[in-house]
Amino acid sequence: MNRQTKLISWHVLVAFLAWKLWEYGKYASFNSFTGVDLEPASVLNFLLLISVIVLGYILFQQRRWAWTIGGIVGLLFLAMLGWTLLNLVAVGALLLFNLWSATRVRREIHERRILNIVDAFYHGLLPVVLGLFIMISFAAYQSPFAEEVKKTDRLPSQAETIVRSIVEKTIGNKVEGTTPQQKQRAIDQVASQTFQEFNRILKPYFQYAPPVLAFGLFLILWGLSFLFVWAGMVIGMALYWILKRFKVVRIETRQVDAEVLVV
Repeated sequence: MNRQTKLISWHVLVAFLAWKLWEYGKYASFNSFTGVDLEPASVLNFLLLISVIVLGYILFQQRRWAWTIGGIVGLLFLAMLGWTLLNLVAVGALLLFNLWSATRVRREIHERRILNIVDAFYHGLLPVVLGLFIMISFAAYQSPFAEEVKKTDRLPSQAETIVRSIVEKTIGNKVEGTTPQQKQRAIDQVASQTFQEFNRILKPYFQYAPPVLAFGLFLILWGLSFLFVWAGMVIGMALYWILKRFKVVRIETRQVDAEVLVV
């Protein structure tokens, strides 16, 4: 298998994984309780995608491929989720983050005398992960649940449960009642009034809920990015080992000219 065939195969595999990811993305949405709905298959697909992308940057070591790979992932994103200005901005961010990733990988490889593939994966994965997280957050911003929150005039029912729990812990012992039932009714009444007051205060701001939820989702994913990076490193190294085992790639020792500063 020559280099050109390997390069084409890499692009095709990235296209397939990206297509599957955005297929899941069409149905990904906020969940009023957990924050976002995620399927195990979509998480595995995401990990495979980031690993394959960075593995390609390691193998081919040219920054121009960041534009083609980012373009493939971005075009599929637009095809699946729509050609909106917001989505175009997300694609632009992905392209820049992929260029950053390819640059970091290239620098990591070229500045070493002995190849360290693990470090190359480590330096390349984070930008790719963050770029995709931005796209996922933008997709969630346009989800049906985000639009429902924007149009609603009250907080989700889970918020009422939380308010009731806080009221019970705060004033539960201070409520006087002849029976436990009367005491519970008093707590429920205070919680209901408190919840209604929250809704009255927050109602004018519900229209800003989608961007707030999307930004919150990005912050959550960013906080978990180290898990995706390490998982991507494990998968990426496994893929690299398979390629090396079947002699698709190999390591050679070569003499390299180096610049020397002379005074």
